[in-house]
Amino acid sequence: MARNQPLLIAGATGYGLWPENTREGAQRCMAAPFDGIEIDVQLTADGVVVAHHDYRLTADQTRLAGEWIVAPSPPIKTLTLAEVRRYDVGRSRPGSAVEARYPRREQMDGVAVPTLPELLDVLAAAEGPKRWIYVEIKTDPVASADAPEPELVVDAVLRDLDAASWLDRAKIIAFDWRVLRLARERVPAIETAHLTVWHTRRGDEHWALPAWFDGCEPSDCGGSDLVAVKAHGGVEWSPRYNDVTPERIAEAQELGLRVGPWGLSRAADIQRMADLGVFSATVSGAEAPA
Repeated sequence: MARNQPLLIAGATGYGLWPENTREGAQRCMAAPFDGIEIDVQLTADGVVVAHHDYRLTADQTRLAGEWIVAPSPPIKTLTLAEVRRYDVGRSRPGSAVEARYPRREQMDGVAVPTLPELLDVLAAAEGPKRWIYVEIKTDPVASADAPEPELVVDAVLRDLDAASWLDRAKIIAFDWRVLRLARERVPAIETAHLTVWHTRRGDEHWALPAWFDGCEPSDCGGSDLVAVKAHGGVEWSPRYNDVTPERIAEAQELGLRVGPWGLSRAADIQRMADLGVFSATVSGAEAPA
C-alpha cells in the first residue's frame, strides 16, 4: 500500500472475517496483507497477557470440551493461562446474534486464546516490512471488578513487547486514559492513541464519567474531546469513524493531533477516511485489501 494512504490495521485480527483476537486470524491478516493488527488484551491470574475483548469468555463464542458454555466464564483475571487454554474460541454459536452479524466469518475448530508473545511471533514471521501491533489494554475505572489492574497489565504488555523487540512498532490504545499515562511514564517513547466515543455515546452515563479521562475531562476543555486528548499529553485521537468530519479533522490539525479512526467495515468509509487524511484506519468485518 502506498505510504500516502493511511496505515490499514486489522481490528481484533480481522474481526468479522476470522476468529477475533486469535493467532489464526493474525496469520490470515499477514497474508492479506494489512499494515498490522489490533488486539484487545487481558491479564491472567498467573500474569500472562492474552488476547481477548471481554473480561469473560462469552457464551456465544466459546466451547469447552466440544460443548457450548451456557454462561460467561469466570473473569479471565481469575483464571490461569492453562485454564483459559481449555476453551475453544474459533466458532460462533449457530443461530446467535454474532453469527448473524458476521455471516462471512470463517468458523474454525481448535482455536485457543493466544498470548501476546505468540501473536508477536506471527508478526515476526511475516514477510515484508515489520508490521504494527495496536494493543488495546482493557481496563475499566468505573466497573473494575472483572477488569485487570492498570499497573499490572501495562507492565506486562510492555515487558512482552520489549522482550520481542517490538516497542518500535507497537501502539498502546485505551479508552481508560490512565493506561496511556502509565505506558508513557514507563516507556516515554511508546506510541499511544486516545480512544474516544464522546460524540456517539455522550448520552451514555457510563462513558461520560470523569474517571475515564484521568483528570482531563472534555467538560473542562470547552466540551472538546480533542482538546482533552491534547491536555492529557496525547498525540493521536482515535475516535469511532463516524465521529470524523472535515471540521473535526481541521480541529485535530490545529492541535497537532494525528487521527486514527476505528470501527470501519465498508470500502466507501475507508476511502472517505483516506480522503480526509487520517493517519491510520482500524477495520473490522471488511474485505481483505488487495
